[in-house]
Amino acid sequence: MGSATSQARAGIDEALRAQPQAGLEDARELFQASRAIERSPQVLASLADAVSGPDARAALAQRVLGQLGAPAVSIVAHLARQRWSEPADLLAAIDAAGIRVAVQSAGETDVAGEIASFQRIVASDADLELALGGLRGSADDKARLVERLLAGKASPAAAVILDHLVRAPRGRRIGQLLRSAATEVAAAAGRSLAVVTTARAMPEAQLDRLRAGLERQYGRTLQLQQIVDPEVLGGLRVSIGDDIIDGTVRSKFTDLRLKLG
Repeated sequence: MGSATSQARAGIDEALRAQPQAGLEDARELFQASRAIERSPQVLASLADAVSGPDARAALAQRVLGQLGAPAVSIVAHLARQRWSEPADLLAAIDAAGIRVAVQSAGETDVAGEIASFQRIVASDADLELALGGLRGSADDKARLVERLLAGKASPAAAVILDHLVRAPRGRRIGQLLRSAATEVAAAAGRSLAVVTTARAMPEAQLDRLRAGLERQYGRTLQLQQIVDPEVLGGLRVSIGDDIIDGTVRSKFTDLRLKLG
């Protein structure tokens, strides 16, 4: 992420503060806006063009998205006023705004946990992973599959987020999409994401103790996402941002082989 984009992402906070009543439908429209802009490379390039003035970029966003509700249009126009290192960074910012609005609309619902649960389901089924992340099948087909999988099992906020992810993969694999979304959802809820990888699923009570210990160590609220990977053999690996705590048996075997040469 370029320096211009790093600074511009602060504009997401400003845009959302200006629309405190934005709700789930506005999140849905932000995702629609993101996909509509992506489908028009010329519009995307113009919205992210640092040569044109901020007012001109905002006016363009308002013209092309005029059919959407005022909150979504206002948020995108505000983001268009910022300077972005790459056009794709603007799309990512619109997506992040949509995720944050969706999570805020869900109240106390554990949207990050729902995303993580869906990720585990997908990761455990190669056919499902291919159906959602492969080149075959239209975006609508994949969205309908997500809708069937989530029926009665997830909040509307999680459903809206996942619907957008499969409609706009942007060259990313489904696992990468879900991991990125889980991080963004956790951040929207004021938490950092801690990914815990184990050979077998850990009981909830054990996960709670682990989370409490990590929160004491890092001094911030964490959202745990558990990934089961039999190849780690035993122990666990925890990644929080750039920090990795690797206590897996597989890692110890690797270290031993390196020491033995």
